[in-house]
Amino acid sequence: MEFGVVREITPQERRVAITPEGARTLCAAGHGVVVETGAGAGSGFSDTDFLAAGAQIAFSAREVATRVEALVKIHPLAPSEYELVHNELVLMGFLHLANAPRACHEVLQSSSATTFSLEMVREGPDEYPILGPLSALGGRVAVTLAAFHLTIAGNGPGVLIGGASGVPPALVVIIGAGAAGTAAATEAAALGAQVVVLDRDPRRLTRLERSVGRLAVTAVASEYHLTRYLEQADVVIGAVAVRGEPAPKVLRRQHVRMMREGALFIDMSIDEGGCSETSRPTTPESPVYEEEGVRHICIPNLPSEVGRTASRALGASLLPYLLPVGRGVEHAVAHMDALRGACGWYRGRLVSRSLRRYVEAPLADLDQLVPREE
Repeated sequence: MEFGVVREITPQERRVAITPEGARTLCAAGHGVVVETGAGAGSGFSDTDFLAAGAQIAFSAREVATRVEALVKIHPLAPSEYELVHNELVLMGFLHLANAPRACHEVLQSSSATTFSLEMVREGPDEYPILGPLSALGGRVAVTLAAFHLTIAGNGPGVLIGGASGVPPALVVIIGAGAAGTAAATEAAALGAQVVVLDRDPRRLTRLERSVGRLAVTAVASEYHLTRYLEQADVVIGAVAVRGEPAPKVLRRQHVRMMREGALFIDMSIDEGGCSETSRPTTPESPVYEEEGVRHICIPNLPSEVGRTASRALGASLLPYLLPVGRGVEHAVAHMDALRGACGWYRGRLVSRSLRRYVEAPLADLDQLVPREE
């Protein structure tokens, strides 16, 4: 199969979906890789690196699309990219189809495309092998941003996140105990912060405690605990996600008003719409705005701030799923439950029950279209 990679057009996105290392592995397995010129520049990978790995270079995204059977992206399709979707294309990426406009679904349906949403690839009850490593990177980057923006240089109140002798450390409250929240808690605790993690699921809190130990206080995200810790927090990090759906607004405006003036709120859920009523996307050039006396940082794609590391992490986790797709879409869906669960459209037919709430299209039974095989 021919796999294609185009330059991401989302502002400030530096990652690339397939690295030269990944291209080398795919080519060694008998597949082809076509990369749009400059696609890896933000991650420090040149066209020459891709050529040395066996990939081919194309001079436009349109050229890539015409030469490949599968297009591997990071972000959802932008309207200007709908023309890249040709008949029976396989589209893979963090597609967030529940948030996609109607026109996007119409294009996927009319072109008989097949989609695999990488954020939906799941192994076991709560393991997301592609999304997880990137979420963890995002959690670590969020804490790094928080540490800087508490300082005078970051236009903060001049607080060292780990405190000093005789001076208590900052209180970092993390909402969400998934991969991003766990990584943020680990990073904040390593810097010496007081860490509190809230989640509605006690099982997630138990898993986080096994990972972080007693360096973090955990509590069920009841209204009582939310109010208690928000009033004391120096930093609040929102790391809330619901599989295949927009992020729930767990912080209402009145919650933000409870926070102390000058406190910092980092919304890691902004890619899925944000987990606070006061959240709106910001950029690395202008990362902070103030709402209700609280500084907000809502930069989408936080892992792209460490583009090279994030690209390599994504490539390593993505390859075990690209290789089965290379043997054919039907083979991949029939033999891999993880990809089966991530399939939203199969050859132009809506097959995801969770998407049915957001898409005006008849639901087809994937089990009838492609029976499972051992």
